[in-house]
Amino acid sequence: MSGVPLIYAAQHMFIDLPEGRWLVDTGSPVTFGDCASITWAGRAVRIPRGLGPVTMDQIRPHVHTQFQGLIGMDLLGAQSTCWDGPAGEFRIGDEPVPEAAARVSFESLMGAPVVQARVGGRMLRCIFDTGAQYGYLLDRSVAQGARQEEDIHDFNPILGEIHSPTWRIEVDMGGVHFAERFGLLTGLSATALSMAGIQAIIGCSWLPGRRVWFQPDRGVLAVETFG
Repeated sequence: MSGVPLIYAAQHMFIDLPEGRWLVDTGSPVTFGDCASITWAGRAVRIPRGLGPVTMDQIRPHVHTQFQGLIGMDLLGAQSTCWDGPAGEFRIGDEPVPEAAARVSFESLMGAPVVQARVGGRMLRCIFDTGAQYGYLLDRSVAQGARQEEDIHDFNPILGEIHSPTWRIEVDMGGVHFAERFGLLTGLSATALSMAGIQAIIGCSWLPGRRVWFQPDRGVLAVETFG
């Protein structure tokens, strides 16, 4: 088992590798960045410079800190990892999970983890995207009665530019409770996700105070809450 520093900054989740700082992104099917290769679990892994036409030049202006690239599901999906927010450590490899941790089952959609979660009282099929600083709804009616917050201007390497109103909505994801700030997806991106049976995206805002075991071979996300 190997561990590297885990940092939550600029509303995103990062790890520090010998090649620099990298954003952890379960919403990206591949790892890419400014380097030809990175050190992962003690070995050098070659990576592309971009995801199709999208490179770091398009992503950097939307993330307010310096980083070298994205860690995607080609690496995250290959073995278990532990995201230990309180300890500030990201560990690669199997380790025991406390009995008290909540177990959240997930399935894969083109590599991305998909969970069932109750959002504002409605059960939705959601992509769990650690690369997203906000959640997103595909149906505005889910936000009915929720507290509206400031509009957002965001970017997703697959969905592109996003401009949206937002709402603060309570989420229950398999017994893991948190309040997420949700925007609204519309247009072709929302249509494509809806056709795949997706109703929302859950981001990374709830992760820093928790220890999370991501076990893709079992299809399980185990979550332990501190405090």
